[in-house]
Amino acid sequence: MAKKRVKLHEQSIHNDIKYSGPLSFQSFQILGWTCIVITVVMSLMKIAMKVNPNDTQRFATISDIISYIAEMSLPFLLMANFARILNNTDGYKKQLLRNGGAMAGIFVGFMIFFNRYVVGTVGLLLKDPKEAYPLVMTSFYGVSPRGFFAFNIFVDLLLCTLVMYFMNARPTKIFTGKKIYIFRAFTLLPIAYEIVSIILKGRAAAGSITLPSWIFPLLTVKPPMTFLVFVFLAIHIKTRELRYCRHGKTHEDYQAFLKTNRNSWHFSVYTAVVLLIAGIIDVIIAIFLLAGQAGSQEALDAMFASEKAFANTIAISIGFGKSSCLIFFAPIVLLFNYTRIPKNKLVGVLIPVAGIALIALIGVQGIYQLVSIAPIKQLDGAKLGEILTTVFSMMSGQ
Repeated sequence: MAKKRVKLHEQSIHNDIKYSGPLSFQSFQILGWTCIVITVVMSLMKIAMKVNPNDTQRFATISDIISYIAEMSLPFLLMANFARILNNTDGYKKQLLRNGGAMAGIFVGFMIFFNRYVVGTVGLLLKDPKEAYPLVMTSFYGVSPRGFFAFNIFVDLLLCTLVMYFMNARPTKIFTGKKIYIFRAFTLLPIAYEIVSIILKGRAAAGSITLPSWIFPLLTVKPPMTFLVFVFLAIHIKTRELRYCRHGKTHEDYQAFLKTNRNSWHFSVYTAVVLLIAGIIDVIIAIFLLAGQAGSQEALDAMFASEKAFANTIAISIGFGKSSCLIFFAPIVLLFNYTRIPKNKLVGVLIPVAGIALIALIGVQGIYQLVSIAPIKQLDGAKLGEILTTVFSMMSGQ
């Protein structure tokens, strides 16, 4: 006789399942930051291929493989965020402060670095320092086929956390009673931000607008399909709560249910299916967009032969066709259990610090390697000694 299926509203901590995925939110946090570090490595490899074309063939294959891994940074970190929220370890406020603070910090850091050290240094070399900013931006747009530079991943994390917050949080002040619908409507704000960012990147890639430098750290980084997936997950969590409470269950009962292995497993399965479908749809969209823009079978065949053949199209520039990594991410989610609490919480605080330190170390080493492979005319010891003496004299104020 087949075992009777337990209905959603009948599930609780009293009839929980034993299976518990081995990966916690801390595991996903580590994997996410590892992917960010790999992204930096990938960027340095692309620069190396431009600096020394002889290395193009050597780096081409491994660069393509690394790019798929690098794209999974946001899914890993977003799933870690979901785990913290669902398990109530940090709550919404800490997540919003953490991601919002990091986003603002990167924005300020970029503005200081770009305006003082990039534009400022160029200004010192010009007769008219006012020409520095236009010259730097003209040079950037001359080498950037996309027309923008998106790098602040915390913009994506903040937007996804805001969607989750406005859709599921239960305010105790102001937005109570029927006013809760106004609060829920705020979900459209982060979605609108994402849409505006996509439009700006699309128009910049098409060459119809020129974006100022200050907007770069405010642009979303990851593909639109990735953001759409996590909007679906937020909707799923909300509708699941409504279904659970439809049979006389309370919000407190649902919160207890969220901590069960059964719900964690169901959430992982649902997420894996959504990721798989989204990844496949994104690949199909990319194929049709390319076919529509190219208008030839030869260009379509070139797409399958090499990603570089269609990397400069508008659709690819704004992120379509770059969510195929979700297909590979889907089975990993089945090993995830958001209810699993790490033994050492201090590790979670140190992970971003270690990630940033590793990125800095790789950056310094990368610059050294780039100089070593760059086709630069080498100087003799006497000439280099004169240059170093001049530099050190300027640094010491002599």
